[in-house]
Amino acid sequence: MLSLVASCQSRSHYPQAPVKGDYVVVDTAHLKDSKPRFFSIRFGTKRVSFFVLKIGDRVESYLDACMKCYPHKKGFRVDGFYLVCRWCNERYPLDELKRGFGSCYPIPLKGTLQGSLYKIKISELKRAVRFF
Repeated sequence: MLSLVASCQSRSHYPQAPVKGDYVVVDTAHLKDSKPRFFSIRFGTKRVSFFVLKIGDRVESYLDACMKCYPHKKGFRVDGFYLVCRWCNERYPLDELKRGFGSCYPIPLKGTLQGSLYKIKISELKRAVRFF
């Protein structure tokens, strides 16, 4: 029974990020408004997880790790219109993530929107390995 409880709180495994050359490329036409889409990419034995979020015309990306709780390696879960830290249960409205308030908030991940394609440099994700 204990392992079942622990597994519900552990970090999830996400689909492999769509890589094209030196970038992860996400077609935003496939994103639903206010529904984060999670991905992972491997660098050796480490897996870096992140999510891309479309809010109206805005597209943002964040690591599946927070500034305060990342040492616990739990990441986030989505509960309706909120992102919730799996370690401390802090909740954030999805449309306010960009403000980065408090000490437990998702770590921003730099990306650029080109037409309907959102591109994140692989080098940005490699630098994030320390959070995982």
